[in-house]
Amino acid sequence: MRNFSLRLLEEIRPRPITRDLDWGVPIPVEGYDGRPDKKIYVWFDAVIGYLSASVEWAASRGEPDAWREWWQNPDARHYYVMGKDNITFHSVMWPAILLGYGEGGELGAGRGPLELPDDILASEYLTMEGKKFATSRGVGIFVRDFLERYDPDPLRYYLTAAGPENQDTDFTWAEFVRRNNDELLATWGNLVNRTLTVAHRNFGAVPEPAELTDHDVALLASVEVGFGSVGELIEGGRFRAAVGETMALAARVNQYTSEQAPWALVKDDRQRAATVLFVALRCVDSLKVLFAPFLPFTSQVVHELLGYDDVLAGPLEFHEVDEGDGESHLVLTGDYERWGGAWVASQLPAGRPLREPRPLFKKLDPAIAEEEVERMRSAE
Repeated sequence: MRNFSLRLLEEIRPRPITRDLDWGVPIPVEGYDGRPDKKIYVWFDAVIGYLSASVEWAASRGEPDAWREWWQNPDARHYYVMGKDNITFHSVMWPAILLGYGEGGELGAGRGPLELPDDILASEYLTMEGKKFATSRGVGIFVRDFLERYDPDPLRYYLTAAGPENQDTDFTWAEFVRRNNDELLATWGNLVNRTLTVAHRNFGAVPEPAELTDHDVALLASVEVGFGSVGELIEGGRFRAAVGETMALAARVNQYTSEQAPWALVKDDRQRAATVLFVALRCVDSLKVLFAPFLPFTSQVVHELLGYDDVLAGPLEFHEVDEGDGESHLVLTGDYERWGGAWVASQLPAGRPLREPRPLFKKLDPAIAEEEVERMRSAE
């Protein structure tokens, strides 16, 4: 990304910020106001939206200065995540606008400069079944259409675990099905389902453990260390590695439960079974947080199955904002103060009632892959 931006500077030149269009944002400059044929170029006013949306958010909360904690605070970190075709707008144009605006004009009120981007995370290109995405030719993933047949988290997982983070990659329906069945379902989903099923059926709550073995303690410690390593990967924009490390931890806990077999222990050594399930449930509780940035919907389900009553992270909400004069518009936001999640290892207490478990993921028939490919061909 840095090298790409530096090459742009080799041929730096003035760029027009208007277009001959009859739609878009009017030009608020004397001589242009009222002209129906000139509008601001979308990428100039689009990036300004980052700041203006923050100002609007602060105003809607009744705290008109709250935006300053993001834009005039040198301790705030500014990350921009995009495809590589949008780099120029964020590494050259947007910083130029921020620098040109200085301390924010009347908004800034002399409280310091507006903060520049700290990190721009640009991915490579994603193709689909070997073809470039093209809406006009039916090559693509249409979210509403997708959600009519599949759940959202498997798509989020696949696009993260196999996405074009460092090189162009190809979305194939066969690989989507395989990762859903072999990774989400067989590893993480299996761990959650069998651990909660055995615990709920035999104890009804998080069991009271006996003294933990060295193996038990080591497993809990390995998952706890994940909060540091996975968090560093996310902060560095290495999302693929972050979700891969989290899945590897889930596989380790899955192996532990297979070796300890609490479903068999409960018949002969109920105390040891309780201890194993206590350890496994604490690991599941931690893993649900590590997975939450990638699998927010199913992480919330696990959160509730473990007996929590609050919201881990989300949901997002649409709020109507009154502009005055009878005009209004919708903004996408959230009641963030109600979010109860924290990036820390589990402290799930013994005795907490568990809710009856249900599967997190659905097994997909491999035949789905060819059906989806055929659907795409028929749309071309």
